[in-house]
Parts: sequence; C-alpha cells; structure tokens
Amino acid sequence: MTAKYDTATLAVLRRALDDVLLDHRFLRSRSVSALEMTEHLLSLAAKGERSEQQLKQSALRMLDRAVRKNAA
Repeated sequence: MTAKYDTATLAVLRRALDDVLLDHRFLRSRSVSALEMTEHLLSLAAKGERSEQQLKQSALRMLDRAVRKNAA
C-alpha cells in the first residue's frame, strides 16, 4: 500500500530531511545514506508521526546508533 501525504506533511518531511542532511553528524557519517534517511523518515510518517522535531530526533538517533555500531 502506498502512503499519500498532504502538502503540510510533505513540507514537514522535507524540512526534517533537510535539517538532518545538513547536520554535522550526517555529514561525517559514512554509514547512512540520504536514501536510507529518507526511507526512515517516510516510515515514521507512514506510522502517523507528523512532528518535525520528533522526525529529526529519530533520524539523529538512527545516525548515532550507526556511528556507534561502526566504531565498535
């Protein structure tokens, strides 16, 4: 099933993605691609998440986990 998003939700997703992709943790990370980050945010939106702050926090936690995993 394909999720459909209204204009406001798309704008929130876009801002969250832009912020994460410009974050220093993403810029230094070699373990998470922009596509993986986009898929992560879309999966959260498909579950009903609409808070830009919550989307960004979840994405940054994902980055932190990937960095720790690669450092081990």
